[in-house]
Amino acid sequence: MAQRPAVSPHGDDTTRILDSGFWLVVAMSAVLVVLVVASALAGALAPGTAGPVASPSASASPSPSGPIDVASFLYPAARPAPPIELTDPGDRSFSLASLRGAPAFVFFGYTHCPDVCPATIGTVGQAMEAFGGDVGAVFVSVDPERDTTTWLREYVRFLPAGFVALTGSDTRIAATADAWDVRYAKVETGVEGAYSMSHTAEVFLVDASGMLRASFPFGTSSEVMTAVLRAVVATPTQGSPSPTVTPGPNLTPTPTAPPGAASGAPDSALGIEVVSTSVWAGAASPVILSLAVDGGRLADTDIRPTAQLVSETGERVGQPVAAVPVRPPAMDTVSYVATVPIPTPGAWRLEVSATVDGAARTGSVGLDALEPGATAALGAPAPAARTPTLGDVGGVVKAVTTDPTPDLRLSERSTVDALAEGRPFVLVVDSTRFKVSPACGQAIVMARFALDRWRDVAFIHLEPYRYTLVSDTPVIDGSLEDPTLTDPAAAWGVGGAPWGPKSMPWVFVVDGDGIVRAKYQGVMGSTDVDVILALIAQGG
Repeated sequence: MAQRPAVSPHGDDTTRILDSGFWLVVAMSAVLVVLVVASALAGALAPGTAGPVASPSASASPSPSGPIDVASFLYPAARPAPPIELTDPGDRSFSLASLRGAPAFVFFGYTHCPDVCPATIGTVGQAMEAFGGDVGAVFVSVDPERDTTTWLREYVRFLPAGFVALTGSDTRIAATADAWDVRYAKVETGVEGAYSMSHTAEVFLVDASGMLRASFPFGTSSEVMTAVLRAVVATPTQGSPSPTVTPGPNLTPTPTAPPGAASGAPDSALGIEVVSTSVWAGAASPVILSLAVDGGRLADTDIRPTAQLVSETGERVGQPVAAVPVRPPAMDTVSYVATVPIPTPGAWRLEVSATVDGAARTGSVGLDALEPGATAALGAPAPAARTPTLGDVGGVVKAVTTDPTPDLRLSERSTVDALAEGRPFVLVVDSTRFKVSPACGQAIVMARFALDRWRDVAFIHLEPYRYTLVSDTPVIDGSLEDPTLTDPAAAWGVGGAPWGPKSMPWVFVVDGDGIVRAKYQGVMGSTDVDVILALIAQGG
């Protein structure tokens, strides 16, 4: 579930003036791509970082000199690749189907990404060069606000041969990402226009017949990608044409005709977007919604929507719940939070009703409920496990964080201190050095920004993995393939099934009564935290 604007179509702004920042980003990206290609990324970068390998055991994929388990990257069964119908830098319509006849790599990212996306471009470029045959690469932007066609026209000049970069409207990008099961979210940095994007960083491989055959987590070496590509080319499938693009389960197609709207009554339609990047099964889970009418996002705190959970077979489950309007401080947008008990993981729908300007409006939206496993339960007391502070380790910064430029405010207070004070807190379980998840973006960056916005909330960083200090370089206990969790991380349940110890980052939001109110895994945005903290602050 990606955080994105509700139904505000964003056309390709071909008249946008390229400022000096653009050229800086392009130059930096070009340099990064060149450096990545030249350095043979495998072995040069630790998974998910742009820094040196933390220890000899930290390896995300087989060494070029060792055996490559091709089968571990292949899907058990080939299936038609989801469609991609977007716009290329020349303002032309592009369809993934146009590449039929040759295999292609597909990945999602954004041009302002400082490390993961340029590294991915370099790795894919190496794999294509080593393959030597006819193969393409499709780069889909998850940041259409900045990645206009004008912007991309200059950016693609620095990409390896065979790459196409695509953009489109907010709704079209959202539908495409949903179809590929890609999540993304905006992360504010406190500097206007300088936000980052958190997103799924996998690379997908589509064969010549349009069938989805393999995927690669970030950190996979180019040698592995080449080996899997060769295996796929050697074992072709008879694919069927990709289906026509349709909105994913989390996107209302248009504000005038959403699923569930009364047929022939467009004036009653309610556009709905699930903003929450994580929604959980089991205990009641907060679902952040944005609502829109006639293409305009609603910002009225007097509106009181109701949300009804509906199964995929159309059965209503439980009673309708009231959605609480929330406007975080210093923000213009209003979100509506429905706290919904969802019985089981999987695909569900919410039917939402609201009275707007005296008229009844209805719509529905899909959502995917996640399996919480052993993680700290929503609505339950937070674990009473002490997270280490600078005071606990004699002020030795490297003993509590692997961040080379840490914000020490994140290590001043323990979770047990915040619980004893009756103070709301946000626990960020993430690592700068040991980045093992397939997500681009760091929750620590989000926390640095949010703690300035929320002065009365404690933001606490917890390194998830045990490590020792060797000079200035931390060395993980075990390996990035099988890391050892710290005791506090284990107490919060982040290493249990089905997630496992490599599922970072995690963020938990706890209220002043010590109750876990929200939690997020992997891809998450600043709006997730802002809205829940605002909900707590207003007594919701």
